Amino acid sequence: MYNTPLRQRQRLRDWAISIAIVAALVAGVFLWLNHIKEQDAQERAAMANTKIVYVADPVQKLVKRTDGSYYKATPEAETPYTGTYDYTTIEDHGVVVPRSVSIEERRAQPSFLWHHSTFINNIAVRVIYPHEADQTPRVERLRCTVEPVDASKPSYTGDPHDRSRLKIGSDQEGTDAGSLSGLFSNGGQQLCQDRISILVPDGSIQP
Repeated sequence: MYNTPLRQRQRLRDWAISIAIVAALVAGVFLWLNHIKEQDAQERAAMANTKIVYVADPVQKLVKRTDGSYYKATPEAETPYTGTYDYTTIEDHGVVVPRSVSIEERRAQPSFLWHHSTFINNIAVRVIYPHEADQTPRVERLRCTVEPVDASKPSYTGDPHDRSRLKIGSDQEGTDAGSLSGLFSNGGQQLCQDRISILVPDGSIQP
């Protein structure tokens, strides 16, 4: 009988502790969601102040291979429309160097756990017609990169080939340079692709 007030006080103390724990959890979740919301708004603002630009690599001059072709395409077994293009270039002092480009390109990413990321390139073969001024068989590569629209404001500074949670632009060919405000998509897509053109005079290929 004498212990009843003590038990009631114990129950009240237990309820108060439980309510405090629940309130702390709710507050923690609210703060976390608010932080995520602010971070997302900052990322979107940075993306809106970002434009895609293409920078040309030095042109690689093609030479005929031993089989008389300028390049050879090796498709992937699973995806016949993708693969690797092998060719040879002539460098300074007449040195001939074998090279290749691939639709899928793996690059090492420095991190705590070393790993590779796969990036997709946009490769096209174009025939050089007789009326064109430049008849040089060659490989031209435009590397995609990003620049701020307004240099005084934050913009995306990561690798545009990489894939992350929030991206802008499109994986599709024809993404023009310029402000990309509002062109948001879900993760798993590249901001842009390198554009690689293999220019040959007759289009012949040794599969």
